[in-house]
Amino acid sequence: MYRYRRKLSLGLEEAEEKFKAKLEEKGYKVVLEFTPSDVVRSKLNIDMEPYRLLWVCNPKAFYEMTKEDYEIGSFAPCPVLFYQRDGETYVAINTAEEILPIMGKAFEDVKSVVESL
Repeated sequence: MYRYRRKLSLGLEEAEEKFKAKLEEKGYKVVLEFTPSDVVRSKLNIDMEPYRLLWVCNPKAFYEMTKEDYEIGSFAPCPVLFYQRDGETYVAINTAEEILPIMGKAFEDVKSVVESL
């Protein structure tokens, strides 16, 4: 399996706010936010349910990962997907087996925040 996904009992905005607050407790910060559903709406005039990507980074952890594999930047900062489908809110992160030995601690930190939502 290449993705960890969790269905939440929170609304999208509340889930994102709670995620960001808990993430900061672990030394991580959202460094980039992107809402593809807004781009689809503006460029294609098609409404789609909210679909947001947050890129999460812990600068110290990122620097340490680059010592092991300098090209880790293709996976980190860690992208976290928040979306709504049929009125339900979900959060998902990638779990590619090959990168877990390198990103293990960072992945576990972000995963624990997802689990706490």
